[in-house]
Amino acid sequence: MAIICFVYWMVTVVALPILTADVYDPVVQSISALALGRFGALMNVAFFAFGVGSLALAFGLYRAVHNTVAAPLLLAVASVLWFLLGALQTEPGGAESVAHFAVALTSFLLILVVMFLFARRFRGDARWRSFALPTLVWAIVAVAAFCLIPLLGDEVFGVSERVFVAVWVSWLLATAIRLRSLA
Repeated sequence: MAIICFVYWMVTVVALPILTADVYDPVVQSISALALGRFGALMNVAFFAFGVGSLALAFGLYRAVHNTVAAPLLLAVASVLWFLLGALQTEPGGAESVAHFAVALTSFLLILVVMFLFARRFRGDARWRSFALPTLVWAIVAVAAFCLIPLLGDEVFGVSERVFVAVWVSWLLATAIRLRSLA
């Protein structure tokens, strides 16, 4: 389930800028701004799908990784936030936009924490041990990419956000694939 949901989200995030090239600039605009265009409903569905995928992965990891509770629980909280991202619009200037930003930032930070927690938990589980170091590297790269967003500025916000998101989404997808292979 997680793999299908994450792939749907990625296909949507890649396809919608192409389909809305006349009104959407992926270099400057956020991923969430795709929900405002003529295919915005597809982006909202993608947010909901990502929430479902994250929740499925959280449950699967809870069951599959020895002695882990906090990391899957935080991933489940992040998945609920993804549902909110699909419900809250990002039109500039409104309270809903501020709420969307706060929810997005919180979910991003939770994902970073989840990655570090799983890097630690994976070390203690024989079936996941070989995935601990790659997870730690992914987490460090994700933090660096997150820090680049304000450093690069608004002129390339869309690009810097996509780099950051691509790092942790690729980890979620790789983790879901790994979980599936161990099942």
